[in-house]
Amino acid sequence: MQFFYNILLFCFCDFILSEKTDILPSENYKFNLNADEKDEFQYRLYWKTLENDEIQFELHCRTVGWIGFGISPNGGMAGSDIMIGWIDSNGKAHLKDTHAVSKSAPIVDESQDWILLDATERKGYTILKVKRKLRTCDPDDIDIKMETQRLIFAWSNADPETENGWTYHFGNRRVKSVLLLNYLDETEVISDSEITHVFESRIDNHLIPNKDTYYLCHTFALPPIETDLHLVAYDILIEKSSIEFLHHLMAYVCNPEDLERIKNVSNIGYECGPGGDEDMENSLLKEVCDVKTLMFGWAVGGKVNASFPENTGLRIPKSDKPGLLFVDFHFDNSRLIKGHRDNSGLRLKLTKNLRKYDLGVMVISARTNPLDITIPPKTDLLKISSVCYPSCTEKYFPEEGITVFAGNFHTHLTGQALRTHLIRDGKEIKYLFDDPHYDFNYQSNIYIQPTLLKKGDALILDCMYSTSNRKKITFGGFGTKEEMCGVFMYYYPKIDLLGCFSRKTDNDLADFYNSLIKDSLIPEMKSEFTAATIRNSTNELVQHLKRVMPSKELSERYIKYFEKKSKQLASCVVKTRNSGFFFENEFLKYEEYIVEKDYCSKEP
Repeated sequence: MQFFYNILLFCFCDFILSEKTDILPSENYKFNLNADEKDEFQYRLYWKTLENDEIQFELHCRTVGWIGFGISPNGGMAGSDIMIGWIDSNGKAHLKDTHAVSKSAPIVDESQDWILLDATERKGYTILKVKRKLRTCDPDDIDIKMETQRLIFAWSNADPETENGWTYHFGNRRVKSVLLLNYLDETEVISDSEITHVFESRIDNHLIPNKDTYYLCHTFALPPIETDLHLVAYDILIEKSSIEFLHHLMAYVCNPEDLERIKNVSNIGYECGPGGDEDMENSLLKEVCDVKTLMFGWAVGGKVNASFPENTGLRIPKSDKPGLLFVDFHFDNSRLIKGHRDNSGLRLKLTKNLRKYDLGVMVISARTNPLDITIPPKTDLLKISSVCYPSCTEKYFPEEGITVFAGNFHTHLTGQALRTHLIRDGKEIKYLFDDPHYDFNYQSNIYIQPTLLKKGDALILDCMYSTSNRKKITFGGFGTKEEMCGVFMYYYPKIDLLGCFSRKTDNDLADFYNSLIKDSLIPEMKSEFTAATIRNSTNELVQHLKRVMPSKELSERYIKYFEKKSKQLASCVVKTRNSGFFFENEFLKYEEYIVEKDYCSKEP
């Protein structure tokens, strides 16, 4: 009996130890993530890039059976590139390079492209260190690229029954979207000695109404600041109970002059956006926060702890008066839950030891309204573009240009892919940002090698949408089920240009809808549209289009309309969203980027 008691005690202690142990990686890694959000000790991945276009991973999984790790085209099994490893009862390590053709056991690749560097079992964990080429030229493998990729994780409590006969994982499977090749780790911790000021602001037990989309604009008081500061890091404060509700937030700072008015508007929250009180916003912030400086944005799936590169920070100027922090919260209550109260907020980390450059944020976007973003149902890969013209950068960029180091794409649920083209002297230089596998639930910052933009450069943003699973037209708007199209670019040194946008002219818009009516693709309206009346008829037209049924011809007409390189109404936005200048211009034509010969081609 004592023998069995000792065995039971040993197993129990080993279980408790493996439950609570966080085993450190064997070497320094640039990036890491938890595969299981509910259990940080179950499966952790560490990685870094190596020379010769290789990438190294270290996997820590709480099991003594086999563990799997792979890249999937969409988060499912079919088409996935999977590595499976284990240590058998004799202490021998095994590693298999496999692929899946369906929702079934993976098939071993003819070419074994993963290299096992080390393997061990310790404290109830299986730990594997492996590496492979970013591009293996194996048709059964998926290239590792600078884009959002779906990682799949699986494990079993038992070793495979045979060399290639791994047991089913049942519920031991996770999926995570990630940028494996991000240039910098934005979660890198800044030394406490560098941080001289910390400001924390939260909404206070705010009741989230039981409606699908809710925008809350909230002001928070900032204390007087005795010297200029640089914002160098920030934390997004979200309680676990609020993770499913907070969709995104935008944080701004403004420095009003009127002390009494500052007191009156500090720490006030009000509904804004769809269903909000626009008159209240205008009266509340007029001459107090007319000029808002965008500090940063955060969206679902993004990192909640972030820092800026060591050479730049966002300047908060000194003031003997209190300042204002303005935060725009977007809550998504798609399940219409009643009674949820929220305490979300943010923590700003600043230093008085100013860095070399002042950071700025610039936005390129399509206009967020129903007529400039309109996607018919059952439509695949409709592209909407917005141009930042050379006249904007020529007017507002400094002689030395600006350096872009990060970006963040933003669409809603039907967004599939986004790309930002850099055009110089009529030629496409590169894709500044490119994400052909955009994931709405993973809107993380994309860090690139710092790239110089020059006076006279142009930028084009493309947003691709798919509504193959929708029965009604999707319109541009602020609701989660509506659509947006934008990229936030982080750069230095800061300039006055806040952003650019372009759209089809009202004349083209009116002609398009008149043609749809003429060809009986949508029912007739009361009168024919003109450039002067089309915008004033927005609400009537939207209600009209909501009754339109999907058809192949309708989808093709919208696709061709948005792809047509016709004249654009464009704007360079400075100081506030209501200033800058508007102009008409032909859609920017350029010589497309010439893709290099296939890396894997065997031809000379």
